[in-house]
Amino acid sequence: MRQRTRARVLAAAEEEFTEVGYVAATVARIAARAGVTVQSIYSSWGSKSALFRAYLESAIAPGTERVDFSGAISPGHPREVVSQIAHLFRAVAERSGPAWRLYRDAAAVDPEIAADWQQLQMLRRGTFDILLQSVSDRDLRVARPVAVDSAWAIASPDMYELLVERATYTLDAFEKWVGETIAAAVLRVVQE
Repeated sequence: MRQRTRARVLAAAEEEFTEVGYVAATVARIAARAGVTVQSIYSSWGSKSALFRAYLESAIAPGTERVDFSGAISPGHPREVVSQIAHLFRAVAERSGPAWRLYRDAAAVDPEIAADWQQLQMLRRGTFDILLQSVSDRDLRVARPVAVDSAWAIASPDMYELLVERATYTLDAFEKWVGETIAAAVLRVVQE
């Protein structure tokens, strides 16, 4: 599938999934919205659940075939590294908050999506492991696995939903909270 057509299908999928949710969404309506055949969607993605995953990935990292955050953080002072992580997470959350919520909700009713959601959570955890590689063990106040788990929990889709969508934090306030909370949880010395 050509890139333009793929982008149209993913935009149509976003509209369909956002409007009616995963369970009620149909590949036929997505195809009609995108101006393609149902068969072309199945040929490219294989299933509605695979298309749903592609929609989530396109929300996280638009315009790419794969989500990859290696190299996203520049080495520096541990506090600066954590600030970069908070900024990166804010950008991802801003783009993909609704998609995360739809995926989580679909996981509650579809075993295939539930298994994929669990895998995605482990991939997200692995991403925090990669992002925290720029912080040396001597700068951590906790063991590295605990630091990774802490960042993974603090900078999570659930925290984004709670603080931005429910408690009405601005994105700037949310980014600041994520950075300060991760720093307080994992860094040996937090310097202003």
